[in-house]
Amino acid sequence: MQRWILLLGGMLTSHAWAEAPEPIPPAAPAPAAPAPATTSAPPAPAAATTPATQPSPASVPSPLTPEPPKPKVTGEVQASYLKSTGTSSLETLKGLLSTKYVRDVWTHELRFEVLNETDSVTGRHTRERYLAIEKTSWNFTPRDYLFVRPQFEKDQQSLYEYQAMLTTGYGHQFFKTEKLVLTLDAGAGVRHSKDKLTRERDEDTVASTALNFEWKFRPGGRLVENASVEGGEENTIARSRTALHFALTGVLGLFVSYDTKHDDSSATADDSLLTIGLSYQLK
Repeated sequence: MQRWILLLGGMLTSHAWAEAPEPIPPAAPAPAAPAPATTSAPPAPAAATTPATQPSPASVPSPLTPEPPKPKVTGEVQASYLKSTGTSSLETLKGLLSTKYVRDVWTHELRFEVLNETDSVTGRHTRERYLAIEKTSWNFTPRDYLFVRPQFEKDQQSLYEYQAMLTTGYGHQFFKTEKLVLTLDAGAGVRHSKDKLTRERDEDTVASTALNFEWKFRPGGRLVENASVEGGEENTIARSRTALHFALTGVLGLFVSYDTKHDDSSATADDSLLTIGLSYQLK
């Protein structure tokens, strides 16, 4: 009996092994894809540090746009002293102040002259003259301008106690270089005069013209010529001034000038003077 039981159990065991599916071997892992070749890139530059506050673009001038010239006052002060002895002992003092202020298209010029000649024996003023001129110009092109010029003069040798004039007109700069400047203007206006004898006040219409020339012929040396004519019903006055300037230092200089004035209202009003003096530049 035991023999049959063992034989039956062996048959059942062999049958189970025959029906069981064969085990599927595990799939081989797929070969890994080759890693792409990498090239070492240069390190990125470090970001530039910026300050906490940056100026606005409007406040930073462009390198292509020139900065406008800053307005400033330039000018010159001149003084000369002469003493003559002999049959008459005279002391002559002559001074001149000229300034120029430029801002944008506007130019303001001021000129003040004084001449005083005294007889050192009697103490009497033999010649005394004061002249003040202000000129305001509007430069509507680099070479053309319109101007207004008030002027006041008090001359002891003239027939008038004083003469005040206001003119307006047009001017042109024919040359404007570093070494050469030439301007000419012409205008018209009114003049107010007070007669010394009658004490009457008169007004007349005047026409005026003025020429200004400057030539820097060498470093530190320049030739200046100023001439003007003003004519009206009462009288005609012509002035001229020729001067040579030589620089001694950056601001101090020596000058020689020859001034003339012709007034057709009186023969005694004609005047000429040769002076040598010192000048001081306002920069």
